[in-house]
Amino acid sequence: MPSVQRAHDELKKDGIQVITISIDGTGASAVRPIFDKAGYTLPALLDQNMDVARGFGVRGVPSTVIVDKKGMINARGFGHVDFDGQALRNYVRNLAKK
Repeated sequence: MPSVQRAHDELKKDGIQVITISIDGTGASAVRPIFDKAGYTLPALLDQNMDVARGFGVRGVPSTVIVDKKGMINARGFGHVDFDGQALRNYVRNLAKK
């Protein structure tokens, strides 16, 4: 999660939002303490009914979905994704330019 926060901090300068999605059934009561303790500032969408997760075709957690400005899914990953990797950030920046 710290790498996701770092990606959020860096990419928001380019107008790109990194948003987390929590599918925990208890909602904010599960997410808030984690975010507060770690000082995370990126947005967290609470998806207790998994409506968004199903719409994105999430089959496991953690999952990563990269959506372009038109709302189209351009990439997806299941399991660990290296958010500190420059290749991923460059790819996301290139999508934002389209």
